[in-house]
Amino acid sequence: MQNPPAFERHNLYILPEKFFIEPRDRDGGLASSKYIEIDRISGNIRIRDQNEERIRMAEAEIRVIFGVIGTVQLVAGPVLIVITRARQVGNLLGQQIWQMEAAEVFSYRRTTAHLTEKQAWYERHFQELLALVLSSPGFYFGYNIDLTRSLQWLNENSTEAFRELSLIERADPRFVWNGYLLEQLRSIKEAAPFCLPLVHGFFGSQRVNIGGQAIWLTLISRRSIHSAGVRFYRRGVNIDGHPANFVESEQIVQPAGAPTAYSSFVELRGSIPLIWSQRPNLRWQPCPLLKPADDQLMAYVKHFQRQHDIYNGQKQVIVNLVNQKGREKKVGGELERVALQANLGYVRYHAFDFHRECGAMQWERLSILREQLSKEIEEFGFFTSSATNPAANRVQKGLFRSNCMDCLDRTNVVQSMLARTVLPAQLFSLGIINSPSFEVQHNVELEAAFKNLWADNGDQCSKQYAGTGALKSDYTRLGRRTYMGAVNDGVNSITRYFRNNFADGQRQDAIDLFLGNFRVESTNLPVSIEASLFSLNQQGIALLAAAVAMSMTVLCILVAENASATLFWMFVFCLCMAFIVLNGEDFVNTPKLKKD
Repeated sequence: MQNPPAFERHNLYILPEKFFIEPRDRDGGLASSKYIEIDRISGNIRIRDQNEERIRMAEAEIRVIFGVIGTVQLVAGPVLIVITRARQVGNLLGQQIWQMEAAEVFSYRRTTAHLTEKQAWYERHFQELLALVLSSPGFYFGYNIDLTRSLQWLNENSTEAFRELSLIERADPRFVWNGYLLEQLRSIKEAAPFCLPLVHGFFGSQRVNIGGQAIWLTLISRRSIHSAGVRFYRRGVNIDGHPANFVESEQIVQPAGAPTAYSSFVELRGSIPLIWSQRPNLRWQPCPLLKPADDQLMAYVKHFQRQHDIYNGQKQVIVNLVNQKGREKKVGGELERVALQANLGYVRYHAFDFHRECGAMQWERLSILREQLSKEIEEFGFFTSSATNPAANRVQKGLFRSNCMDCLDRTNVVQSMLARTVLPAQLFSLGIINSPSFEVQHNVELEAAFKNLWADNGDQCSKQYAGTGALKSDYTRLGRRTYMGAVNDGVNSITRYFRNNFADGQRQDAIDLFLGNFRVESTNLPVSIEASLFSLNQQGIALLAAAVAMSMTVLCILVAENASATLFWMFVFCLCMAFIVLNGEDFVNTPKLKKD
């Protein structure tokens, strides 16, 4: 699986008219005679050789960077985005894995004096949107290993020609979050070693001792760039069959010091594969909307045909965890109907009403679901590769695709349950334990590592999509439901409500700008932002009126002791709040950038 590595460190030389990016090794020495020259005036990028023109180091401001994220056009001109701080978070197959901790945006233009006041405002706004994405948790990279693909895929498709490709050339585009930002750099000959693919999601790895033998237990979650976004603004599948909040998770077991032996188990999560929406409107749980004119069968079939092609024809089981009554049944019931109508031979639909079966903290009833899926758990298996014991080699033959409404809390609990069930067999296939009937909880160190990895995974995926840590994480982390966990769920639910209604529109805009779903044209700036500023003034009047009415009501009760005045202002307050609630969609923070 070796491939030409990306450069591990760089010196960024900042001059008034140019940027130079020079590759360095871990010890600070020169890693290559090639370097990038960026003309800050024309925007041209080319690869230069130290033998042709030595970088004018003495004149430049020098910054040490961990990698180039890419470039993007804003109002004032292009900007360069680089990783300025990163930390090692683990190892995979003997290679270091890094998490981005800080990034910086460098404008080609040194001033915005050439912009109008309106253009300068848009420039600041777009830079703030980029900073919003870059500050979000969960960007990972490796200089010598492809994090975008599963170990089984790499094992099955690793030809000699493939191994000679650079990291960016061989990466799965679904999971390269800076793919759009690297477009210009990738178009330049010999620039591939400077292109560092960023994966968004989760990576965690812990060393565990089992019977005197050390292993690495690793969990990777890869978030798709397709239909990417935030909770209520990305639901269902798009017209190309890509679902919102699609995440591929891979549980990996590897004996310490043995990079040629490893085992992995892949699971999927993604929004219910139909065309539906659930826009925020100030209500606690907006009602999901299915339009009669939408071709749900086409959307469902297109999604699973795509999955069938990507995952080499593997069978898939839909584990639908939504409620079988109330507002969730509207979408869950339609999924069941469409699944029966499509009758795809490689897809099986399985419904499990999580809240009904596991309500009142009866989480031990998850064993019912495990038993219901036991046939496929055994049939699908997992992937193992061992250079020293080829008889242990095997492939995973099917995938569990779990979903609830958000594909976060219930989904993470069920995915961790499936991973726990498979883990002993993975250990047995590698010769770590003597019997596949071994139970994870019998090894305290393994139990703690497993719980923490899956709980951290749930929290990270939830923060990226919904803005808070996962609900029900106490069960994943502790193995039981607790009253403090229920209180924490309440706090997270309230936080989600306010973030989803009053902050997520901007977060969606930031993701669309970062991924290239919206592209800045300085001569055609989005009028929707200006229109929203006028709308905010109108909304502000209604909110101010409600606040004044509430204040007057309190004053009349405490000071005036005037019953009629109190009733009048209370009536005005109720009238204002009724107007706000009835027009809830006008008061939430909505995305303002239209896609290309």
